Amino acid sequence: MRSLALQHTPPQKVSNTSSGHRLRGRGLRKPLWIRALGRARGWMVGAAVLGLSAGAQAEPRSTDAYLDQTRSRWEGLAKQVWDAAELANREKKSAKALADALQKEGFKVTWGLGGEETAFVAVAGSGSPTVALLAEYDALPGLSQAAGQANKSPLVENGSGHGCGHNLLGTATVAAAIAANRERQARKLPGTIQLFGTPAEEVLYGKTFMVRDGAFRGTDVVLSWHPEEQNRVVNRTRLAVASANVEFFGRSSHASSAPWAGRSALDALMLFDHAMALMREHIKPTGRIHRIVKEGGVAANIIPDHTLGEYWARDADGASVNEMLARMKKAAEGAAMATETRAEFKVLFNTREPVPNEALAAVVQKELERVGPPHFDEKSIAFAKSMQKELGLEQKGLATAVMPYAQRNGGTGSSDIGEVSAVVPLVELGVATRPLGTVAHHWAQTACAAHPIGYEGMMVSAKVLSASTVDLLGDTATVKAAKDEFAKTTAGKPYVSPLAADAKPPKT
Repeated sequence: MRSLALQHTPPQKVSNTSSGHRLRGRGLRKPLWIRALGRARGWMVGAAVLGLSAGAQAEPRSTDAYLDQTRSRWEGLAKQVWDAAELANREKKSAKALADALQKEGFKVTWGLGGEETAFVAVAGSGSPTVALLAEYDALPGLSQAAGQANKSPLVENGSGHGCGHNLLGTATVAAAIAANRERQARKLPGTIQLFGTPAEEVLYGKTFMVRDGAFRGTDVVLSWHPEEQNRVVNRTRLAVASANVEFFGRSSHASSAPWAGRSALDALMLFDHAMALMREHIKPTGRIHRIVKEGGVAANIIPDHTLGEYWARDADGASVNEMLARMKKAAEGAAMATETRAEFKVLFNTREPVPNEALAAVVQKELERVGPPHFDEKSIAFAKSMQKELGLEQKGLATAVMPYAQRNGGTGSSDIGEVSAVVPLVELGVATRPLGTVAHHWAQTACAAHPIGYEGMMVSAKVLSASTVDLLGDTATVKAAKDEFAKTTAGKPYVSPLAADAKPPKT
């Protein structure tokens, strides 16, 4: 049977009855994203010719078949990364495992992008277009959890764990790149496939250093995904975010016999923290401020001469975040003045909001609808409901449908994919890998990230991304549409890195 995936019909002949729009002729020129959506959904016309219903899945792709045949390989790789559970910029075992899988399939791997030891790019093919995928593989501190346990059961007390599912994320994109490259070779398609191994996403600066140093300079389009509770193309702009270390330096003294001789750095930090609590009333409703105290002194009867807090600011756009940072710095200086201490304010990272791209979103939405949602078995559904019961959530189980394409699909988390989207067209996919109502950065996701629930979502993601990659290699018109849209959205403004020219990745 013939594949439907690359059948394209001019947009004026495609009817999108689900959204209530019909493209009737050439008299009215539709916006760029609608024209791209029509091209990418041309496969629906082919499905109708073959007598398939509007809700029926199209014929499986050869990339699907390859991924099904090799599924145990990818589950094993995901478990290997899950077991390692390495934190930001320490992901040596995880990055090597992913890169080794690519090298065995003929990809050429280059290490050390952006000055980061665990960052790499794997390349196969040559020429245009160049389609890239993003792999992440860092874990989170304090989220160790036994796989498949519906109650909190850390494997290592206070140990790290994949509470954001990056073991699934990295493995799915590696599998997708390999499957797409096999199809590229079989069909002798032009173009290049890149797989970027991007460390330190959880501390939101890994990709920023890579972008600053030109890693994506030769890339035409980027496909990404993230584990979620829903199945959807994510086009709601994530929040921009920045973080700063706020340090205070005072003078130590005996807290009882000579308190007048000391100047408390803890007083300064507490005063600054109170200022942040008050500032929350005077920021935009979309803004966020959160923090952690890293160093607060060593003993209660010693006036501390040094304290350190890490403070984060988020908002809908980078300009607002930068305004909040400036206000934070003033508050730190004021707290130091009031306590006769000295303040140091050091920005750790600064990541803007992602730029959505409708042309790429249409390609990925088409493939997501074709592949369909994860097929969870009864055991997985029962496990999900027991976890929801444990967490006091409504026992809805798992997402079993693909969300229709709509504006502002997605949540309000932040990611350094925002920096990538500022230099090259990017789309993000979300696929269910945990029960409905549960959240990332939680032991529940760690438990599901090495469980059939996580693996099923991972394989759906790999199929969608691999087929989308092949689609784009064979469709230079859509690649051009994505780039044209990107140029229009960014108004041709050159990229300016939020990092200082001499900034280096922290050694963690």
